[in-house]
Amino acid sequence: MKKSFKLQISKVLGGNLELNKKAIRIKRSWDEVAALICKGKQKPKS
Repeated sequence: MKKSFKLQISKVLGGNLELNKKAIRIKRSWDEVAALICKGKQKPKS
């Protein structure tokens, strides 16, 4: 069974709501950065 990222974060941080929110925000921003990096690495189609 696959656990969601939010569930994993809440277990690790002991259910601390403020820390959960900060962790989710950081994850989202990192996902955006990773997407931009991957987009820049792609070769343009000829």
